[in-house]
Amino acid sequence: MTDPATKTEAFWNRMAKGYAKRPIADEKAYAITLERTAAYLGPDARVLEAGAGTGTTARRLAPHAREILATDISGALLEIAQERIEADGLTNIALARHSLDDLPEGPFDAVICFNVLHLAPDPAAAVAALAARVRPGGHLITKTPCIAGRWPLRLLIGAMRLIGMAPMVQYFSETQVEEMHERPGLSIVETGSYPARSRFVVARKG
Repeated sequence: MTDPATKTEAFWNRMAKGYAKRPIADEKAYAITLERTAAYLGPDARVLEAGAGTGTTARRLAPHAREILATDISGALLEIAQERIEADGLTNIALARHSLDDLPEGPFDAVICFNVLHLAPDPAAAVAALAARVRPGGHLITKTPCIAGRWPLRLLIGAMRLIGMAPMVQYFSETQVEEMHERPGLSIVETGSYPARSRFVVARKG
């Protein structure tokens, strides 16, 4: 039997080229997300990003941190990220292939995870693993789609999964996302919705 991580890796390797061509759906909301995230970084910040994809977030946050370790389960996505990082001439981003189950130990000043938790088989365990990589006084910063009540969208995702065009998805409310961050002993210091139904959370450790 193929384990879930292997299936996930195979899915994103297969989808990588098409995914890389997609424009950001809401540039204004994404810009706010990055602005709020950068507020918790700094010139000496050591940052871990989980689920880095093609490296867009790492590249845009690179001027706000000393170093970023951008990780993803998909080698194909990381290859695209490497090409784009080199094209931008950035030298403070390193890439490594990791799933949420085998993240680098850290500790890091900030751990970032955007649009990934709803794809995790055990999101609460994933949040706990991310929190474990944050230094005392540091921050876990996430953004997660919250589509618990959007049944038409859930039906569409279900149909796409049947033809191999969508991954497994978890359906959260904003309250559930925030509760997952509080369970490992983190303190939520900021939340927002950028865009609507996508919960941005900054949680402090210690």
